[in-house]
Amino acid sequence: MKTNYLFHLLGWMLPIVLFQWAIGWRILARNARAVLLPVAAVGMYFIAADAMAITEGIWLFDANQILGIHIGVVPLEEVIFFFLTSLLVSQSLVLFLPKELRA
Repeated sequence: MKTNYLFHLLGWMLPIVLFQWAIGWRILARNARAVLLPVAAVGMYFIAADAMAITEGIWLFDANQILGIHIGVVPLEEVIFFFLTSLLVSQSLVLFLPKELRA
């Protein structure tokens, strides 16, 4: 099924993102720059690295498991994966920082 990757990706990650926002939305909102800048930088880096790996034939994606929408050569699901993974790490770091190190 073409939605397999997206379904499993969102089914695993979104509940954690939503839980983090449910328990720490004030902290995350006050520290939005500290959360989003690393997400953008790391996400773009991983997309570039993934594009190189796909172009070089290091790995590929089963067309029957993805939507078929690509950003360059990178499937949309991979783009979402990299940004969501970076978001989870960035949010977690901000939430676990000592209070005096947060905005």
